[in-house]
Amino acid sequence: MEFHVSKEHVRRESRKAVYLILFLAVVSAGLVAKVLSTEKISDLFFPIIGLLVFAPPIFGSYKRIREGKGAYPVLELDELNGKVAVLHKDLKVIVDLSQIKNLRLQRKSGQLVSILLKTSSGENLRFDGYENLDVLASALERLTPKESITNASFYHR
Repeated sequence: MEFHVSKEHVRRESRKAVYLILFLAVVSAGLVAKVLSTEKISDLFFPIIGLLVFAPPIFGSYKRIREGKGAYPVLELDELNGKVAVLHKDLKVIVDLSQIKNLRLQRKSGQLVSILLKTSSGENLRFDGYENLDVLASALERLTPKESITNASFYHR
């Protein structure tokens, strides 16, 4: 089975990215104004460090907005072989489901919001915003030992 990120999730994350870009742009404009109004070179240190810190998130958020749904990985679940493949652009990561150390199903107001997988090799996988997340969760529950499954009613990112 193949699972794709939902259009609603992409829209919600794009909206958050736009708000982040706007906030960082306003702060960066303030830092640029501070740089232009300084009289001593020693007063340039913090504004320039701030600009260097704020620039990468602005460009990263813009890139994610521009890519849209392509910025999120696609999941392929192979129940017969007990494997999950995470496909993103040219990269394919295959996780053997027999190595699941912990499967956490996070619910918010009774609705499944995200799935957290922790493998015995130390990999942490988080699946949220996907279409048919309940189907994915039920398939993973079937393939995971019962003592490794946790239902979390407190949702945390």
